[in-house]
Amino acid sequence: MMLFLIVACGGGGSSLSSFVPTVKFNRLELTDIDFEDLSVDFVFDVHNPNPVDLPLERFDYGLDLAEIEILTGNSPEGVLLREEATSEMVLPVSLSFTGIYDLVTAERGEDELPFRFQGGFGWDTDIGPVDVNFDEAGEFPALRVPKVQLGELLVSEVTDTQAGFILDVDVDNDHASTLDFANLDFKVKFAGVEVGVGSQDEFGSVEGATTKKLSVPFAVNYFDAADALIALAGGEKLKVDLKATSDVTTPFGIVPMSINEDGDVDVVSEE
Repeated sequence: MMLFLIVACGGGGSSLSSFVPTVKFNRLELTDIDFEDLSVDFVFDVHNPNPVDLPLERFDYGLDLAEIEILTGNSPEGVLLREEATSEMVLPVSLSFTGIYDLVTAERGEDELPFRFQGGFGWDTDIGPVDVNFDEAGEFPALRVPKVQLGELLVSEVTDTQAGFILDVDVDNDHASTLDFANLDFKVKFAGVEVGVGSQDEFGSVEGATTKKLSVPFAVNYFDAADALIALAGGEKLKVDLKATSDVTTPFGIVPMSINEDGDVDVVSEE
């Protein structure tokens, strides 16, 4: 990964202080995120007091999340401090959530993880080499996929031509913030046969650090639903497969989510 950033925390002795750039951490900017990957920019304000441009000669860095080392490197190429100017310097970082959470686990009821970004940089000047260390801390997005588990299958209506069903889905939200689910598109199979296709504009909301039952209603042709009705009569479980997509409003914006769950579920009739 190429990293383009200069950071500093102060200056050396009195003979060097007027030549040392000053740096202030500005912000952590989220540029892209989904339930698998994210990209962020570490943005710093850098001032070069010198009357000449200064190319970076040395740069090493390390990123820790929740005190676990995630990223290290050394890459000074391409960084240039313009003469007598203040400018934003950006470190773009892309990470895989799958890889992160193999090492780091956010506590239930948290939206973010503490980060620490530290290292050093240096360049060569007419008065000799200058090297400066940096150490910054803050909060890093910790987006986790909601856990989904199939519940009961309710037979809501039976006519001469079709049957109505409601599939209960238990959704567990590990975050501190409420997650809102919308624009649900789904397909349902009974015993390997596709029987239901549909969509819902509003699927439901799940408050932080809770599990909530959401419902997927659909109607199917009686012939396709015969297995479910037979299972209902005999008190047997039914093999159900749910494939769906939904837009999830998270603390970090709207993120698409895929659902692919199957299992043997209880079939019950509406009281």
